[in-house]
Amino acid sequence: MSTENEVKNDVIINFNGRDFKAEDLNEDQANIAGKLNVAQRKLQRLQDAYEDYVITADYRELQVKAFAETIEEEAEVEEVTEEE
Repeated sequence: MSTENEVKNDVIINFNGRDFKAEDLNEDQANIAGKLNVAQRKLQRLQDAYEDYVITADYRELQVKAFAETIEEEAEVEEVTEEE
């Protein structure tokens, strides 16, 4: 009797809501299914990298604004000091 994990491990691809095992596919279908799985993993890594990029870009923009504000504050302090 197989466990649920063993059954899931036998599945090569899920396509349109249907699980396909090796015995369900001919050689060409198995080859295409393998390529689809590779493409899906690569797309997921790209999605993860994009999300990291967006978060990092947002963080960088916050730091740029914070730095700009400190420069502006220093300029204001210098102007006040020069006026006195």
